Amino acid sequence: MAYTVIGVFENADVANKALHALVGHGIGREYIDVTTADVNQDNPTGEFPENDSFHNFFRAVFTGHEHDVRDHSEAARRGTTLTIHVRSRQDAEQVQALLDQHGAVNASEYARRYVAQHGGVPLSAHGPAPGPHPDPTVAATQPVTTNTVLRSRIIDRPLDDDERLR
Repeated sequence: MAYTVIGVFENADVANKALHALVGHGIGREYIDVTTADVNQDNPTGEFPENDSFHNFFRAVFTGHEHDVRDHSEAARRGTTLTIHVRSRQDAEQVQALLDQHGAVNASEYARRYVAQHGGVPLSAHGPAPGPHPDPTVAATQPVTTNTVLRSRIIDRPLDDDERLR
């Protein structure tokens, strides 16, 4: 496969709907990997070491872009990630559109929102999550907005089997 499309979803239910849409669109199940963070009795807080499978996967995918690695790792640790492997750019764009239509989130925004809601230091290199300033006379920080919102992402290279997030 020549392209990988990555979509992060806030929960397994939303990701499952996107999965069904992909299969309904003719994407073979063998080309779709579904990974949900393991928050359970052994790990009730959902805290993960920096070199877990999510971080290692995104480090391989986003080589040299540490802010993307951190944001996607944090978002994937909090939700469900679909990675879809396709042959052509056109297929990748169709998959990206389906993921976005079915609830893929912007990983950077999702990671920052999670940190803001649960406290702690943001993992993103983009700076602190938007929120109220401790001094009430200072206006709240507003996120920078652009016309392009990246939710699901297309990776323009094939991933080896040992690189896949499963």
